[in-house]
Amino acid sequence: MDYKMLGKRLKEIRKMRDMSQQDLSYEIEYSIPHISHVENGSTKASLDFVVKAANALGTTTDHLLCDSLEDSGSVYLGEISQELEQLDGAQLKIIRRMIRDMKENLEENM
Repeated sequence: MDYKMLGKRLKEIRKMRDMSQQDLSYEIEYSIPHISHVENGSTKASLDFVVKAANALGTTTDHLLCDSLEDSGSVYLGEISQELEQLDGAQLKIIRRMIRDMKENLEENM
């Protein structure tokens, strides 16, 4: 289990939702210091914490835990899609070329 990445994702999603640690604390009934410790990876999050946090943040446990899951491709595809939606046509063309080159490189070296 990658607790540092779980904390990083938790913090990222919380900030995207414009929630403070205090707001999240109120929603999930865990202390602000506990949330802070989970976000910086110094405390292991319980299943109860992860489920409550996912519900409060309007996300899924898969999204929070995807860095520790073997089959998390759909989460990564969703994140990539969100990033790509912010680009214009010229930028997308460059990204497509880069992806094709990286894919060829992976195929040659794996």
